[in-house]
Amino acid sequence: MERVTIAIASIGRPCLAETLRSLANINQVPGKILSVLIADDSQDAAATRLVAGLRLPGLDVTCLSVASGNISIARNALLDETTGEWIVFVDDDEWVEPDWLEKLFACQQEFAADVVIGPVHPVYPDHAPGWLVKANPLYADWGHRGKRLLTGRGGNTLADMRFFRQYDLRFDPALGRSGGEDTAFFAKAATCGAVIIATDDAIAREHVPDERLNPRYIFRRGVRSGQSFANSRKADNPGLQWRLLFGGDALIKCAAAFVLAAVFRPFDRARSFRMQQKLALNFGKIRSVLNLPLAQLYAPRP
Repeated sequence: MERVTIAIASIGRPCLAETLRSLANINQVPGKILSVLIADDSQDAAATRLVAGLRLPGLDVTCLSVASGNISIARNALLDETTGEWIVFVDDDEWVEPDWLEKLFACQQEFAADVVIGPVHPVYPDHAPGWLVKANPLYADWGHRGKRLLTGRGGNTLADMRFFRQYDLRFDPALGRSGGEDTAFFAKAATCGAVIIATDDAIAREHVPDERLNPRYIFRRGVRSGQSFANSRKADNPGLQWRLLFGGDALIKCAAAFVLAAVFRPFDRARSFRMQQKLALNFGKIRSVLNLPLAQLYAPRP
């Protein structure tokens, strides 16, 4: 039997309860023993207290006190405490389908993957503007089942702990408040030879809070995502020629996205918004080429 740890970094947000209830209802995977490990990164044991108040029959849940206010430190604590063969990163605002874990492992076995990235579908509030829901700007499409990736993310992700241990992979605490720590971590894994595969059928969902409906937030997130991705590529391509080519490509895409956003704006606001999002993404790449700092997305916690 192989051990599977579902790893969650949390500050005790109420949505963690829905995450855990969904995990209590997933299908068993033959040959796997499942447990849940929560890195409580709150200063007041909020996640631990929330878990203590839940009835989760059949679900083995352990809370680990971290209280760092830094998601990289919390995730490294999860790596340190995971003693089994597999780890599955889940965010504390996600919930999963009953066949979710089966689908992740089916993809892993089919493609002999070290890491499998599943989709996280946003669930927008009823009062969200229709054009914004149509644009679906908070959905990151990682690709079809079997697509090979150069990096990954820290939510809805299955990974082989034996690979991580072999290369002593760690999340960078310097990125634990700015964001992009998961992009850098999995890009390093890919550089070490990890087979990272996307799948589109191991479904997780997440509620979209009102503050994330703000276009400024969405564009800022796009810039950060583009810059994080470019930073991970730049680490493997330090030469000036690569920077000029990569930056030039991003600049051309910025110009194209700007024009298309203007063209679509009068008759298709959703499509125009998606083009603006692509503009933000490629602007982030240019920031990386220019060695500009990442924006702080995670504020220090008291």
